[in-house]
Amino acid sequence: MGLSGPVPRMFLGNAVELFNHHQHPSACLADWTHRFAISTQDDRCHCNNMIFGIYWHQQISLGDEWKRQRSVMQPTFSPNKLKEMRAIIDQCVTNLIEKLDEQKAEVEFDITSLLQRMSMDILLNCAFGINLSKHEKLSVPFFQRCLQVFEFSFFQTILTMCSLIVPELDFIWVTVFKYTNPNTWLLYHVEQIIKQRRLYGNERIDLLQSMIEATDASQHASSQTSTSPKARLNQDELLHNIYLFLLGGYETAATTLAYLIFILATHQNEQAHLLDEIERVYGDYDQIIKLEYLDWFIQETLRFFPIAPFIVNRQCNKECQIGPLKIERGTNITVDMYSLHYDDQLFGPVSPLKFYPERFRNKRHALAWLPFGAGPRNCIGMRFAMLEIKLALVQILHRYKILPGENTLSKFDVQERFVIAPTNGIWIRIERRET
Repeated sequence: MGLSGPVPRMFLGNAVELFNHHQHPSACLADWTHRFAISTQDDRCHCNNMIFGIYWHQQISLGDEWKRQRSVMQPTFSPNKLKEMRAIIDQCVTNLIEKLDEQKAEVEFDITSLLQRMSMDILLNCAFGINLSKHEKLSVPFFQRCLQVFEFSFFQTILTMCSLIVPELDFIWVTVFKYTNPNTWLLYHVEQIIKQRRLYGNERIDLLQSMIEATDASQHASSQTSTSPKARLNQDELLHNIYLFLLGGYETAATTLAYLIFILATHQNEQAHLLDEIERVYGDYDQIIKLEYLDWFIQETLRFFPIAPFIVNRQCNKECQIGPLKIERGTNITVDMYSLHYDDQLFGPVSPLKFYPERFRNKRHALAWLPFGAGPRNCIGMRFAMLEIKLALVQILHRYKILPGENTLSKFDVQERFVIAPTNGIWIRIERRET
């Protein structure tokens, strides 16, 4: 291609350097960017997501297939549908608050497991109407089985990376992944729930029911117009899309909240500023969702701590020329999100190394901030994720002052698997506010 880069090894390419980096693969990619590359854009050349065969759903389907699935799924995450789920999310956050109330003010603790439990509670409630808190005896083993599915092992991470780097051998990666990933258990249960909903119906509003209704509505519209008999999701597509929602929604939301709590503990002035804004409109849902500094705070945290950089990628759908660089059709392109999010020209004049929410006061390039991707293929569950994060953060901050402990900074480290998450948890103290 005429692009300079690290010297590849026989058969392995640059995989050894990528996985042996002293931080994590995304940091290695950032190093390569600073040493070898510049960024450019041509929307005509890369409208497909990079495809790798370990997963199959609308996020990695191509062309008309993607358009069909996206059009059916889109109504599931409409503002009205999300508003109907607000009470469910609020109750799950209340369950978290009850657990936090048990913590003593002077005792430092790791909050990550509680955030993970809340995230799982929200997903299962909003997806299937399964309330873990009402079935405490069953919830622990069920929760542990779900963790096995959603928390990638190191081996599964390696397989996913291999699929990204050498997609030509997907038949190998898919076969190995199929027999090492515990998702068969979850997919079976999801399939049984879908069958029951089809047979007996369901009055409760949740994401699965919305997907079923959207699929049925698309099928009805298709039969009326006779334009596209496939304008619906089949059973396998419905199953794998709901699995994608669970996989993508669990650890990303929990990890984002963990980073937000870490920032609150280590940036007391910003915590006070955010609390002041929240208290002015607390109790008014419509106003809370629109809070300006709250948006900036979350955006800056996701800039500071990119959650899943390797997920933002594209596949070149036709041969194109960008300056001296010739890109062949089928070339896989991964965004170097770290270099993008820490670029002085994009996020100055205040240093990108400083946590500074006000930098989002001014409009920036549409592709400068990419935690949810960009364009028509951005994360379809972005609104749901932001709703969950905002409602949880507002309730936590309204009730507690987040304080650092002895281990807050000393134990902080990150590791990249499916997401880049804290390795040793987030250690904090909390102090009950006077209300």
